[in-house]
Amino acid sequence: MRYSAKFVKNVFKVINMKKLVGATMVDPPKRRRLISRQLSQTDIPQRISEVDGHQLITLFPGHPTRRHVFYLHGGGYALEASPFHKEIQERFVKRYNLKVSYFDYPLAPENTAEKTVPLTEKAFRQLTHLYPDDCFFLFGDSAGGGLAMSLAQHLRNIDLPKRPKKIALASPWLDASLSDPRSQELQEKDVLLEKDLLAEAGENYAGELPLTDPMVSPIYGNFDQLGELFVVAGTDEILYPDVLRLRDRITRSQGTTMQLEVVDGMMHDFVVYPLKESLPYVDQIGEFYQ
Repeated sequence: MRYSAKFVKNVFKVINMKKLVGATMVDPPKRRRLISRQLSQTDIPQRISEVDGHQLITLFPGHPTRRHVFYLHGGGYALEASPFHKEIQERFVKRYNLKVSYFDYPLAPENTAEKTVPLTEKAFRQLTHLYPDDCFFLFGDSAGGGLAMSLAQHLRNIDLPKRPKKIALASPWLDASLSDPRSQELQEKDVLLEKDLLAEAGENYAGELPLTDPMVSPIYGNFDQLGELFVVAGTDEILYPDVLRLRDRITRSQGTTMQLEVVDGMMHDFVVYPLKESLPYVDQIGEFYQ
């Protein structure tokens, strides 16, 4: 079942959702690997491997394909993937005949960017070894979008036979320092993210690294030669100004293009939630990978 964005936003306001989400990002609940168990119960053929103890699950569509999405979920770098992420993965596989690999990357506060980014690179390398003929794409939402961008910048700088050709981001968290003053102006409208608690989650993820290190906050990195980007964001989220900064950086870059879809009145990470308004944008991302 899908709900209207207006209804969900009102519910989130009533229950003060952003305080609840922020608190769990700072002090996460016990790890349950819920999505891994759910994926194991689907009718989609899959292959499960591990990268230093972290699961890498590849889902296969009904027809052979070389188009392969490396999927990085959101959650403030601290929360596990949700059933909503699973639904998007399955839609990519079933509707768009994409191979999708979900990586259960190391989470904060137990881990920091100094472990998460290199291990995510190792997972990507493993995929290129297992599927050497595939054309790879990246997808990330919220913190997963920040991780996807940091990964893309890192992969560009190392000697690899294959790099991602396309990158799709939904409401990406690009600046863990939350330094743009426009984000404070949007705090009242944002029903999902509490700036102070999100900033604390960002500090947990940064660890000993500066918040402005591109491994933590890719907005401070270099955007040359990253290929094609497709970015979706809502105007009612505190991370929206950073998406505008990203657009400006891409404009001044070389070898990188960006298509930006800004949706008026939409909340943070709306693409991932089961909203009536979100499905067209999920499908735009699926089409982007064709």
